[in-house]
Amino acid sequence: MSRYRLPLLLAAILWAAPSRAAMDLVNGISAVVNDSVVTFMEVQMFSRRALETAARRSRTQSEFDEESLKLQKAALEQLIDRRLIVQEYKSAGYNLPESIVDDILKKQVKREYGDQVTLTKMLRQSGRTFESFKQEERDMLIVGQMIRTKIAQEIVISPKRIERYYAQNQEKYRVTDRAKVRMIMVDARKHARGEPRRIAEDVIAKLKAGGDFAKLADEFSDDARINKGGDRGWVEEKNTVFRKELTEVIFKLGAGQVSEVLEIDGTAFILKVEEKKQAQVQPITEVRLTIENQLKLEERDRLQKAWIGRLRKKAFVSYF
Repeated sequence: MSRYRLPLLLAAILWAAPSRAAMDLVNGISAVVNDSVVTFMEVQMFSRRALETAARRSRTQSEFDEESLKLQKAALEQLIDRRLIVQEYKSAGYNLPESIVDDILKKQVKREYGDQVTLTKMLRQSGRTFESFKQEERDMLIVGQMIRTKIAQEIVISPKRIERYYAQNQEKYRVTDRAKVRMIMVDARKHARGEPRRIAEDVIAKLKAGGDFAKLADEFSDDARINKGGDRGWVEEKNTVFRKELTEVIFKLGAGQVSEVLEIDGTAFILKVEEKKQAQVQPITEVRLTIENQLKLEERDRLQKAWIGRLRKKAFVSYF
């Protein structure tokens, strides 16, 4: 747990049975969007998880207070945008059948809460109702549908735009020395003391006799990737999830070479380097798809912000 807890008032609002004074604050108005009200309670609930994370990460109360204010302001803006989108949906004459909402909600409640009784009890503790929860979920479905309707889903990024972005951002695609690695790991937690090394040495003997590394990994490795023949993909020397001891061995091996048995805390490892590449800026052929997807996300975000901006211009929004 963090040494800093959420402020007592926020904790009381979110988790305790609310007092009358607390309920006055809960029902207080944060903003008015045309003829709809966004309450303090909605802002708190919408930002709840982010606030909990901020509370765990904050080193001081003042640091948390500052981050909390930013999170609640961001939550309020998102709720205002949601209200505007739902209102646009209704004014356009669209209709979301209640049967669809009920079906989706039923599956969600079962998956996340087990049953509606459990969910209702949790909601009651924070002064909410199942109907208010259902309304929030309905609004989220509407927002998703409207974004898919109003924002082009098939955004086309021209090859010239990709090439221009690559030319202007080559440092993003600079990589250090890389090695394509396979690994066999015999986990000390799954074997008796001394067994991992013995098993690994037997595997080394089979490899020296011409055994296939991938097949032996499938047979002997306790690694989560055994169904891929121990394939760990490309590993960067300066940016790797491997332990330092393993990384050092990997980049001493040449392409096609296999390590001896490496034992760390009783677990035995065997490494094979299949290919090696020197530090370089990745060629555009390797990163073209990554750039294209990034530019599509940016364009979709730009179009969505422009659309919501138009909704805001014709709306009445007042903050409290």
